[in-house]
Amino acid sequence: MKKRFLTTLFLLMTAGCFATAEEQIVPVGYQGYSDYPQEVSAYYTNGMQFMKTNRYTDAITEFRKALRENPQDKSSRVQLINSYILRAQYYNNNAADYNKAANDLRSAIFYIKYYENCPVDAQYLNDLNILQDNLNNILYAIKADQTPKGRYMMGKSLRAQGEFAAAVVEFQSSQNDVNYRKQSLANLGEIYYILNLNEQAANYLDQALVLDPQNTDLHLKLAGAYERLGKLVQAAEEYNLALTKSGDNEDILMSLESIWKQRVEQNPNDAEAHANLGAVYQKKNNFQAALEQYNKAEELNPSNVTTRLNLGTLFQAQKDYDTAIEAYDTIIAVNPNYMPAYLYKAQCYRALGNKDAAIENYKLALNLEPSNQNIKDELFELYETDMSVDEKLNFIYQQVQKEPANSDLAYKYAYELHKANRLAEAITYYNQTIKLDPKNADAYINLAQAYQQQGNYNQARTTLNNAKGLFPENQTIKKQLASIDAETSSLLYSKASELFNQKKYQEAIAMYQKISPATPESLVGIGASYQALNDNNSAANYYVKSLGMDPKNSDTAYYAALAYANMENFDAAKVYAKKALENNASNKNAKELMAYVIEQENTAKMDKAMELYDQKQYDQALSILNTVISQDPKDSNAYYYRAMVYDAKKQYINAINDYKKSITYNSQMTIANYSIAVDYDYLKQYTNALLYYKKYLALTQKAGETNDYTRYSAKRIQELKQYESKTTAQNTKPAQKK
Repeated sequence: MKKRFLTTLFLLMTAGCFATAEEQIVPVGYQGYSDYPQEVSAYYTNGMQFMKTNRYTDAITEFRKALRENPQDKSSRVQLINSYILRAQYYNNNAADYNKAANDLRSAIFYIKYYENCPVDAQYLNDLNILQDNLNNILYAIKADQTPKGRYMMGKSLRAQGEFAAAVVEFQSSQNDVNYRKQSLANLGEIYYILNLNEQAANYLDQALVLDPQNTDLHLKLAGAYERLGKLVQAAEEYNLALTKSGDNEDILMSLESIWKQRVEQNPNDAEAHANLGAVYQKKNNFQAALEQYNKAEELNPSNVTTRLNLGTLFQAQKDYDTAIEAYDTIIAVNPNYMPAYLYKAQCYRALGNKDAAIENYKLALNLEPSNQNIKDELFELYETDMSVDEKLNFIYQQVQKEPANSDLAYKYAYELHKANRLAEAITYYNQTIKLDPKNADAYINLAQAYQQQGNYNQARTTLNNAKGLFPENQTIKKQLASIDAETSSLLYSKASELFNQKKYQEAIAMYQKISPATPESLVGIGASYQALNDNNSAANYYVKSLGMDPKNSDTAYYAALAYANMENFDAAKVYAKKALENNASNKNAKELMAYVIEQENTAKMDKAMELYDQKQYDQALSILNTVISQDPKDSNAYYYRAMVYDAKKQYINAINDYKKSITYNSQMTIANYSIAVDYDYLKQYTNALLYYKKYLALTQKAGETNDYTRYSAKRIQELKQYESKTTAQNTKPAQKK
């Protein structure tokens, strides 16, 4: 089977929002380069001028500047997309730099699909699909690794090169795979943070932290995004979380100090702000300043347990655990349901080495907030200190046995088994989790992933389809289902290709047919297999089906044309060879096949013309031969046959001209010299006749031929020599031509 080559790109956005390949590139809603918005960025103006002169790299730079100046500038965004598309066309069609073309298509996809934190507008969807198809064609042609690992590694490489927009597209793909989801989400959040798209940054960083809650850098990035968005309380929470993971980081403390100082300046009577500012001073070991802020907070709001809690943490920070515990007890005395007091009290007992008291207070805190993962983690850490993986699993198993109806414990055990690659056991407990809590979407997702890792794609797909019915809005389920379908199809395609290469064509067909839904590539594979079995009719049918799904594929159109040509259905072969050339004018195979098809058509037409000639229907024969010559002006046989028709019509001058053309286009057309000589004889142009008899005889003697024509030519040469000096010489009647 022939390799599928990269086709010419046809990329510019359509549907009124983007220009087509034949139109000028104009801003959304405007009718020409001269029409700009009333308040237009200088960068936008520069970008449009650069686009007009095909300076796409400079245009991209200017439009990106315009977007940094105003991220909501839709006109600049649209023209940035078109600039990337136009440069991708140049790299693909002119420079043959397919890696750069792919990067530009990725960047265009980013600005259509991922730039805004909202679904793609319906009117862009068709354009997005075109871009994605072209990107897929390029990745296929350059044999890019499109596995989740390959997409993730490409994302890392693009990020390192500063191709942030292109990197996002790869990480968006790799985040669908559980093995790369955490790293991909983290990269997405960090890139959006770099691009100053803070809402998106916060969204992805938050998702990454669900999977990696201990990651200090992610907490810091999320805090920064919140701070940029003016969400100071959330920013402070993230900075505090980062502090708990990284120690007393000076930069974080400075950020927190700035946030709470702003709050205090804005409202000097904000007790909470004073308490939190005191906490920052406490972290900086400025205990006197911390105590001043706590006292101010208590003065403003004596009943605020937060201030008392902070006093406790002040003593806790000074490692005066007994005094800290007394402070927490005063809180519990007035508010026995205040969870943080139990949590910090547990931490103090833990620091004092009183494990039992610590466990008791962790459990009291957990009873108040059963879903608080931080408490669970600290309690688990207390239990699992110095445990090996097997010991940890055994410990959780014991907890599961104690609480068999606890879906959270069942899930945790399944998750730890999964991490230890004990897939069969993990599957058992994921199923147990789902039985206990059918609304646990993560259990379905991880269960499907475990099945997928086992290679049990049917069960993985069934699990996700069940989950999809329960959680129709869950995008992770949809994406993982699509990922499994893609991976399954990829494996089937690889197996089918291997069978094809082993010449096991029937088995290859069966394997290709398992790919569901069928793809253009799988249909081409089936067609190629049938063609290898000499079943050109079936081959042609599958090539045509593939072309219906991928109408711009020049190679597939050529395969269809070849199959029809093998069946001598030259009309159909010509249609598809023409389509192949329309899609790619430089398709050498299609050019050669088109020439062959035309030659076969013309041969059939000439056979028909000669049949009419034999029936003395000269005008009809002449009409057909004229058609053949119009299609192929260098067909020597067509000129020879038309000359014969002219001879029959006694139009000797026309006949002579066509005989000469037949020799011009085929020097081996020796017999034409004889026919020319005889026609000159009829016209009594004996000098010319003598010349062509001699040419004919010389050529045939050189080839060692002897026949009636050679004998007559020799005889006629002698006769014409006898009379060549006589201007009125009479000759015998010329021979009849055959």
